[in-house]
Amino acid sequence: MLPIKIQCGCGQKYAFDVEPVNGQMPYTVACPVCGADGTDAANYVIGQTMTAAIAQPAPALAVATGSSGGASMGGIALARAGAPPPSAAAPAQAPARRPLLPGQITQEQAAIEGRAKIFWGDPPDEVKRFLMVNNFPVPEATAMVNEWFLERAKTIRKNGIKKFFTGIVLASVPVIFYFVAIAKAGDFAPMKLFAFTIMVGLYGAYLFVKGTIMFCAPKSEPGDVSSQ
Repeated sequence: MLPIKIQCGCGQKYAFDVEPVNGQMPYTVACPVCGADGTDAANYVIGQTMTAAIAQPAPALAVATGSSGGASMGGIALARAGAPPPSAAAPAQAPARRPLLPGQITQEQAAIEGRAKIFWGDPPDEVKRFLMVNNFPVPEATAMVNEWFLERAKTIRKNGIKKFFTGIVLASVPVIFYFVAIAKAGDFAPMKLFAFTIMVGLYGAYLFVKGTIMFCAPKSEPGDVSSQ
């Protein structure tokens, strides 16, 4: 049995013993926390360990990242999982996409859904975990969530400005009505209309306060931005 140690891109470390079949993993493995595939990293460690077993046997430590994948062994050079280290003269190549595991979606679709989740009011940490499960490395997922959260706050501020000025207009309705109508005629009909304008004014005051809060503290506003 060959001991394998893998560190996922999300930071989780996990280890297991395996009996290689034709120098490869006989089954797939995945990170127990974020679900990222670690099979390529394990295959790389197996190949390097079997090659170096006679000359320099050493425990293997693989590091698997969410989107591109990477692996390292003890004191051996760092390389992409499933491929030898590129030579100095070889041109850099874009990493191949990992096959999607059951329940995973493409990174493009995950980015679209992640941004929508932020605007719906989902917690940033929850959205970050969603991106990591779909093969985004931790730094990239964190940067994307922070950018979306700032975009959400900017949109909430704009909505708050609209409510602020709308509230001022509506709150002034009963005042204007009083000086225009009540001051000239004190009969019963205008008093009923004045009561209605007071209700409009109260709603305007609510919008004024709500808009002020949304502008000054947009990050504290819960819920879907489109319904505000």
